[in-house]
Amino acid sequence: MNFRALLLAPLRCSHAAMRWVTLAVLALCIGGGIVFAIFTSKPNWLWGVMALYGAGIGYVWAFYLSSLVLLAIDARRLCLPGVQRTVEAAVLFYAALSVLPAAALCGLFGGDMLATALLLSLILLGGLSFALLPRYFAMVIGLLPALHSSFAETLPIPGPTDPRFLAWAPYAVAALALLSVLRWRRLLHSESTSTTGLSDAMVLQYRRSGWGNGWGSAGIDSTQQVRQRPDWMQPQVDLRHAGPERPATALRIALGNSYLPKTLMGHVRTLAPTLLMLLVPAAVIALVFNRSHLTSSGMLWSLAAVSLGWGCLYGSMGVAIGIVMPLTQRWRKANTELPLLALLPGLGNQAQAKRQLLRTSLLRPLLLQAVLCTLLLAAAIYMHVGASALLLIVMSGLGSALCLVACLLCVIGGRPLSGWALAGVMTALGVLIGGASYIPGSMISRQPWTPPALYTAVLLGLWVALAALLAWLLRRGWQGWRRRPHAFIPNA
Repeated sequence: MNFRALLLAPLRCSHAAMRWVTLAVLALCIGGGIVFAIFTSKPNWLWGVMALYGAGIGYVWAFYLSSLVLLAIDARRLCLPGVQRTVEAAVLFYAALSVLPAAALCGLFGGDMLATALLLSLILLGGLSFALLPRYFAMVIGLLPALHSSFAETLPIPGPTDPRFLAWAPYAVAALALLSVLRWRRLLHSESTSTTGLSDAMVLQYRRSGWGNGWGSAGIDSTQQVRQRPDWMQPQVDLRHAGPERPATALRIALGNSYLPKTLMGHVRTLAPTLLMLLVPAAVIALVFNRSHLTSSGMLWSLAAVSLGWGCLYGSMGVAIGIVMPLTQRWRKANTELPLLALLPGLGNQAQAKRQLLRTSLLRPLLLQAVLCTLLLAAAIYMHVGASALLLIVMSGLGSALCLVACLLCVIGGRPLSGWALAGVMTALGVLIGGASYIPGSMISRQPWTPPALYTAVLLGLWVALAALLAWLLRRGWQGWRRRPHAFIPNA
C-alpha cells in the first residue's frame, strides 16, 4: 500500500461529474463559512461556520467518499490483493482529514475542539450511514430535520453550544461508527447484484450513472424496474374501458408507468410503500407524547395533519419527477416502440393525435397535484397557519405544476433537457419545497411556525427566479411542440 494509491482511491470509484459537483458543493460551503465569519457579529459565529462546513462534509461523505465501498466490493470479488486495505486506509485518512484540521482551526479561534470534532464526526458518519443503509431508511432520514424542529421543545437535544452535548455525542458517534462498519461488511460480503430495490443500499446506485445522467434516462430502464418489483407490488391493470372508442385510455396503457389505469387493489399496491413511509414519522410523533395527549381528538387531528402535510408537500414534486423521467426515457429510445403508438386506433389525424397526447399526459398529473395542494392548504388553514406560510405552500404547489408542464413539453416537443439541466431544475425545486417543509411539522404545536419576513422574502424571490426559468422552458417546449410534424417522434 502506498500513499499515492490511498489519495487517489476516491477518484477510482466515482464519476467525473460527481467529482466536480462535490468540489463545487464543498467550495460553496467553505466559502459561505468564510463570508459568514467576516460579516457576522454574533458571539457564537464559530458554530455557524462549522455548521456550513459540516453541511459540505456531510454531502462529500454521503455522495462521494461513500463510493469507496464500491471499490472494496469489486476488489473482493476480483480477488485483488491489497486493494481492500488501501480502501480502508483511505476511509480513515479522509475521515481524519475532514475532522482534525477543522477542529484545530476552531481551537485557534477559541472554540471547543472536542465539541467541534464530535459534531463533525456525527455529520460525517451520518452522511456515510445514509449511503450505506437501505433506501427506505434514506427516505425517512429526509424527514429528520422537520422532526427535530417539531420536537425541539418536547424532546430537546443539547447542541454543541450546550455543555450537555459532550454527555451524549460520544455515544452517538460510537453507535454510528458501529452501524457503518456493520453495513460496510454486509455490503462487502453480499452476493446480491440488485441495485434498485428499497432494501438495497443507496451507494449501490452510484455505480449506474453519474450525478446528472440518471435524470437523462441513462439509468435503469422502466421495463427492468417493473421486472425487479416483488409480486405484491406488480401493477394490476384495469382494461375494462380500453378500446378504439376510448383512445385516451389506450394511450395511457401504452405510456405505462404512472399513466397505467389500475384496479383498486392495483392502486393500493402502488401506494403501499408511500403510505408505510408516512407511518414512520407519524409513529415517532405519537411515541414522544404521553397517553393523555394521544387520547385527545386534537392530538389525533394534529398527527393526521402532519402526515398529510408532508405527503402532500413532497408528493406534488414526486408527481412531477415520476411523470417526466419515464417519458424522457421513452422519447429517447432508439427503437420502434414510440412510433408504434401512432398506430393506436382512434387518435385521428396528426393534429388530433398531438392534442390527445398533450391532454392525456397533463390532465391527470395536474389534477393530482391540485388535489394534493388543496388538501395541504385545508390542513394548514384548519391548524391556523399564518398567511406567509400559506403563501409558501401555494408557491410549492404552483412551482411543482409549472415544473411538470415545462419539462414535459420540452420532452414531447423534441427539445428535452440534458441530464444535468433536468437534475438542476429538480434539485432547485426540491430545495425550495424544503424551505416550507417545517410548516407541516410545526402544525403539531399550538402555535404553528410562522416564517420570518426576511426568510419569506428570500424564498419568494427564489421562487420567482425559478418560475421565470420554468416559464422560459415552457415557451421553448411549446414552440418545439408546435413545430413537430407528429406526436410520436423520438428525440435524437
